[in-house]
Amino acid sequence: MLISFLKLDDRPTSLLIPNLCWPRYKIISMARLMGENSISVAYSLQANRTEYFLQHIIVFVDLECPNSDEFLLKASEENYLKSPYRWLLLAPENSSRKNEVLDNMEILVDSDVVVASKTDEEFIFTEVYKISKDSEIIYTTRAIWRPVNYKYKIYNNTNLNDVNFAISESSRKNVGHKIIIDNKYGVIEDYRRSTSLFIRRKDLRGHILTMSNVIIDNNQTKEHLNDRLFLDQDLVTKVSYAVVKICFQSLNATEKVLFTSTWGYKDKNGSYNGLIEQLIKKEADLGTIAFFNKQRLDVIDYIAMVLSTGVRFVFRDPPLPYISNIFTLPFTRDVWLAIFVCILGCALFLYITSKWEATMSTDHYQMDVLILIIGAVLQQGSTLEPRYAPGRTVTLLLFLALTILYAAYSANIVVLLRAPSSSVRSLSDLLNSPLKVGASDMVYNRHYMKQVNDPIRKGIYDTKFAPKGKAPNYFDMKDGVEKIRQGFFAFHMPLNQGYRLIQKTYQENEKCDLVEIDYINEVEPWLPGQRRSPFKDLFKITFLKIRETGIQANNRHRLTVPRPRCSGSVATFSSVGITDMYPAMMATFYGMLMAPAVLLLEIAYYRLMKIRQRRQHKSIKSKKTHSGLESVATSAGISVGEDHS
Repeated sequence: MLISFLKLDDRPTSLLIPNLCWPRYKIISMARLMGENSISVAYSLQANRTEYFLQHIIVFVDLECPNSDEFLLKASEENYLKSPYRWLLLAPENSSRKNEVLDNMEILVDSDVVVASKTDEEFIFTEVYKISKDSEIIYTTRAIWRPVNYKYKIYNNTNLNDVNFAISESSRKNVGHKIIIDNKYGVIEDYRRSTSLFIRRKDLRGHILTMSNVIIDNNQTKEHLNDRLFLDQDLVTKVSYAVVKICFQSLNATEKVLFTSTWGYKDKNGSYNGLIEQLIKKEADLGTIAFFNKQRLDVIDYIAMVLSTGVRFVFRDPPLPYISNIFTLPFTRDVWLAIFVCILGCALFLYITSKWEATMSTDHYQMDVLILIIGAVLQQGSTLEPRYAPGRTVTLLLFLALTILYAAYSANIVVLLRAPSSSVRSLSDLLNSPLKVGASDMVYNRHYMKQVNDPIRKGIYDTKFAPKGKAPNYFDMKDGVEKIRQGFFAFHMPLNQGYRLIQKTYQENEKCDLVEIDYINEVEPWLPGQRRSPFKDLFKITFLKIRETGIQANNRHRLTVPRPRCSGSVATFSSVGITDMYPAMMATFYGMLMAPAVLLLEIAYYRLMKIRQRRQHKSIKSKKTHSGLESVATSAGISVGEDHS
């Protein structure tokens, strides 16, 4: 019977006999027979084994052994009757004693406890479990075992068949609502409709399950959990409740709701409050989705992800003129270099032709090449032009090339005036950008914003969000979303709630440059549940079915809003501001400052040239006077320089 039961599910199995009181020879014989069927037998668990292997172990207890009651009660108190442990109890002939032992055991819906009772020559395997500690025991027949060559009758619809199974062969047959397996160790009728405990125990028969809902925006949420009103308030709670309600209905459970104002965080004394406290005290079975937290992993279990949401910095990408000098961006460095070489070459050739033209002309007047080049570059022209074909050809080609370049340059400038900068895409970019930051005034923001250790996040918090001596920048959702619209402000907010406000208040063109940056860097929030709850597997499988059937996605589409889409066909007028023209205005300003300086230099140069000319004039005049005296003395026969007094 034991071998047939252990091989029933056709998976690796080991037998554990920690409290078996059988004679030694019988235990040795059983162990030898188990070994022949690749089933190991042991008195205790191997140390340091992972929980993954516990599902392959069946604990065998003979209820007729002394102290078996105490052993089972101790195992129940230490949670060894829960999943993944499996138990086989060999019932005594006294059924009243068996029921008394089972009544005191905590065998809930996740337990796999089977009682083997002998009647005549057959054993009946009965599954026993409770929905709650105080509920009645539920008995369901798992299988019936009969020895080899035992003739019995199988009722298949209305036909009565005599079946005699051969000892040497092994077979598996579906007969009506059961599966018959026979081998050399006996015949088993398996009455389970499924090998999954979830399928067999998903009916909780009206048992009360409790969900704790976190309310942080408005107490009206308590009255609108079942409708779509005021979706901009406590949206996360409403989406979580919508999916949990379907789960409770699928399990045929009675719904009960609790409310709290916070998810719950660990204080200095090591205790929790809010939702986490209710789960720890087993006042609630499930709660509103919560972020993963290392501290919480020790006290609760995360069941399923029912909503893909997030809390991130959202801002409008600053215009390119605020980040870069747009007047240098239309052309690449190679194009700028090519333009410079072209202008330099033209200037050199024009200088040579102007020198040649000066020699060919009667007035010997040479053209000012510098003024001509500057006029061509600035699209202003020049009053002086070459007179002969070589110079005019170069001038024509120069003006034509610069006109084409000017058209391309001007078109790029118009585009770049309102182009997004794409310069803030990471936390380090945000730290070094001119953007101000703030966060929505919510419980988790106040907790997670300062729970940072890396230098970049700490720098954002210390320098932008909460500078020393100033209060942290917490804002109401409406105020924060409005600051995003005005620009140069990054707001840390729940995306679903924030995007709903953006859809209502923003113009179409204001939705085109929204950018998200993750600050908390947490895994998507999951539904929290009690630590090692007996309903954990039921919840997990039910939520997976809700997700796979599309019900979860349907609820998400009904209650949440996606990221606002940008309508590319919308054309809006946007005036150019001082910031856009800042480089040009600075160039004008520096030019205005340089003009007086150049004027002073020219005046100084002019005066110096005047002084030089006067000196040269005096020098020439003195030389002429000296030469006249020499000529007069020569005619008089007097030597200049001699003393004739």
